Formats: sequence, structure tokens, C-alpha cells
Amino acid sequence: MNKKGLLLGSILADAFSLGAHWIYDCDKIKQNFGEYNKLYDPLDDSFHTNRKKGEHTHYGDQTLLLLEFLAEKKVFNKENFQIFWAKHMGSYDGYIDHATKATLVAIKEGKEWGSDSSDLSGASRIAPIIYCTPNKEQGIKDSISQTKVTHNNEKVIAATEFFARTAYSVLDGEKPSKAMELAEKNMKDPYVSKKLETAKKYLDLPYDQAIKEMGQACTVGGAFPATIYFILKYSEDYRKAMINNVMAGGDSAARGLIIGMIIGAYREDTIPKEWINEMCSLERINF
Repeated sequence: MNKKGLLLGSILADAFSLGAHWIYDCDKIKQNFGEYNKLYDPLDDSFHTNRKKGEHTHYGDQTLLLLEFLAEKKVFNKENFQIFWAKHMGSYDGYIDHATKATLVAIKEGKEWGSDSSDLSGASRIAPIIYCTPNKEQGIKDSISQTKVTHNNEKVIAATEFFARTAYSVLDGEKPSKAMELAEKNMKDPYVSKKLETAKKYLDLPYDQAIKEMGQACTVGGAFPATIYFILKYSEDYRKAMINNVMAGGDSAARGLIIGMIIGAYREDTIPKEWINEMCSLERINF
């Protein structure tokens, strides 16, 4: 149960996913990469054509941005983070998604929170807060606030709280499956309970079939249970979780940031060292 594994596992997952991120055709992934078992450059038709092997999607870059904010300020403050985030994302050279565009406008107009995007990615960036915030309740509160900065959506917020509670319980020594049960019990949220039950229902299916049925897309409706599925099915093996997550197609980076956070915290020893060595941002992660 390791905080270093939690942070490293999350950020590495995004770098690992980069090459095949947002490819929905699983056959295309197989044709171009074979078994996707190392870090790759994005394909020529990728949304991330100005990135190279070992770098990050826009999700990973924003996770690193949050980490650097916390390293400088020591504590999370929503107003200060909005200023910091807008300064960097206003001149960002990577892919700019709808949530980022809408949030930049919202901040400029003085609105309290950002877009209402339903993408899971808003919940995916929380590893730096959990790493830097030892107090569980404060960390959960700050995780929700950072999500609302860009994704002020009730269902994404519920996913954020669920995964934050799960992560803290894993750091306290619980297995991921038990940690999820505790998170559900504490939240008493019918939406969360439904998504956890959905993920469990598909555990006996192969990953590709399960994720196609739950949904490969960015939106929380399918991505939330799909992420739970990978954590429950591969909690003992970071490598296998990451490979199969990417091979399943779709928004593998958003799922991966959370999968990597939980499994990295639980089984840091299964994170492949050769992948770590290929990650360009390693020097930016302070342990």
C-alpha cells in the first residue's frame, strides 16, 4: 500500500495509453501495435500528433499541472488553482477538449465552476491530491473541488468521490475490492451502487467484450463501470491491467489514470520498470 505507487501508477498509465488513445476499433490497435505492451508514439491520425512516446495526453498533462501546483502551494485552493490552471491551459500546445474550452470561458467570465462535461476525465486527475493530502476527508473534498473546476457534473463528481475514497482505503491497507465496498457504503449513492453492480456483472467476460458492452467512450456512464471492472479484474497485476485497458480501445487514458492509481497503490511492485524508464515526465514527479 504505497503512495509512491499511487502517483507513479496513475501518471505512467496516461503515458502508456498515449499511442492508442481514442482508437475505438480494437482491430486497428492490434494491426498497428500487435499486443500493446510498451510505450508507443501516437499514430499519424491521432488527436495527439504533436506528442511522442513517453509524453502525455491532455489528461496526463493536467494531472502533472495539478501536482506542480500542489508542490508550489502545499495545499489545494480552488481559486488559486483556477488562476494557475487557466494560465497554463490558455497557452497549452496539446489537444484542447470541450471541457477545457468551456472552462477557460467560464473562468474568464468569473463563474464559480467550469464546464458541465460528463467525461470521466474530470475524475481521473486526483492522484496528486491524494498523494499530497494525508487527511482523508480533506483529500476527498479537494478531489471533488478540482473536478468541479473543469467538470461540474453530478455524476462525474460522484465518480470522483468514489475513487478518492477507494484510493485512501487502499492506502490504509484494504484490497481494492474491499475498498470499493467501503466507498459505496459510505456514499449511499444509488448511481454509484448501480455502476459498481454493473462492473461486477461483467467480470466473467473477456475485457474486450465487457468494455464494448459497458461503453468505450469518454462519458461517465460507461467509463465509470469500465474502470471499476479493470481494477477488480486485474488488481494484482498492473501490467496486465494496463495492456488490456488499452487493447479494449476508446478513452483508455481517462480509465488508465484511475486504474493505475488504485492498482499502483496496491501493487507497486507490479509496475514495469522498463515503462517507467521511458516516461519523459519522470523528473517532474517528486516523491
